[in-house]
Amino acid sequence: LQDVKADEADEMRPLSDLAAALGMHFVFADSWAPQYGNAVLSKWPIKQSAVHRIFDDSDFRNVLKATIDVPETGEVEFHCTHLDHLDENWRMKQVDAVIASANGAPHVLAGALNSLDETDYSPERWSDIVRYYEEMGKPVPKAEVMRYLRRKEYTDAKDFGGECESVVVVAKGQNVQGTCKYGTRVDYIMASPESPYKFVPGSYSVLSSKGTSDHHIVKVDVVKLRTKHLQIPNR
Repeated sequence: LQDVKADEADEMRPLSDLAAALGMHFVFADSWAPQYGNAVLSKWPIKQSAVHRIFDDSDFRNVLKATIDVPETGEVEFHCTHLDHLDENWRMKQVDAVIASANGAPHVLAGALNSLDETDYSPERWSDIVRYYEEMGKPVPKAEVMRYLRRKEYTDAKDFGGECESVVVVAKGQNVQGTCKYGTRVDYIMASPESPYKFVPGSYSVLSSKGTSDHHIVKVDVVKLRTKHLQIPNR
């Protein structure tokens, strides 16, 4: 979760109430305000967690790293982040720092990256998006972050899509469901290169947040290969 509220003075509510209702463990890292930030919830024990301030001490964004102890599978490294929502140049510095902080360790990276992937849209749709952003007074959308992640050989869960949920409308001229109120995709789940984490074909989908957030829910199933050579999955 990103932009979730957890008030330390109120026993980490409402995040703690959500985790309790779901029967899940959780870890939290404040971001743009002391009570708001990123969280990881897990049905299995969270063995350890760490918070890495993304770029430098002046950057309040962070990546929350959680090691999940999954029965019969072993440890799964899960990184949750929320990049800057306005400046692509700053997002590039942030995503570069996120990757560097992993030190080459395999991981699943998820969160609001707030950058667009130009391969999601036709040229006509991209022009419409740019025009719409300009009319809204928002910075012109950029795609450098997603190009960079592709060059780094991260795997995009979107490529393992199944049936679309009809309530999440797909705009004309794009080949993927949007995840935010503008109809574009800005929320991602990625697997690092040379990783034992693989996405299950047909399992990716976007689910409506039904008015509880201005972003929708992104879901995918993951398997962890026991060895890179045997290719035996643990779900």
